Amino acid sequence: MGCAPTVKLATPQPIKVDVAVRLDVYQKTAPTKAKEEQSNLQIAANRRERSGEIQQLKNDRIIGEDRDGYLTIRNPPKDPKYLAYTQGVVNAENADRSFLYLANAQTKSEPLELVEQEYAQLWRDRAFPGEWVQKEDGTWIHK
Repeated sequence: MGCAPTVKLATPQPIKVDVAVRLDVYQKTAPTKAKEEQSNLQIAANRRERSGEIQQLKNDRIIGEDRDGYLTIRNPPKDPKYLAYTQGVVNAENADRSFLYLANAQTKSEPLELVEQEYAQLWRDRAFPGEWVQKEDGTWIHK
């Protein structure tokens, strides 16, 4: 006595089914990581855009690379507008470098001071002849 009574399912016309499918794909990334990656990209772009200005200020012997990996104004311009411009460029570059150094230190689990020293050496090595650089002992020289 299996299945009783028998039921017949039949329709005079075939059943039409309209299936609309929507597929949403999300990439899940930690918000802080995404923000950090976006910041790193923006900082890199800012630094590229600013590199010509920095090189010109270095060529004019106005700024130099200090022993902590940051830019320093060595010979402040006499013109107040040019001085303000120089300070703006130096402050913007140093803020970006500070962010990158801190991110690098966190990634490597190293002290910030060590990362700053590593970058300072890199900037000294990359400096062109005649540019101001500060040696580890604090003395300033023209490379």
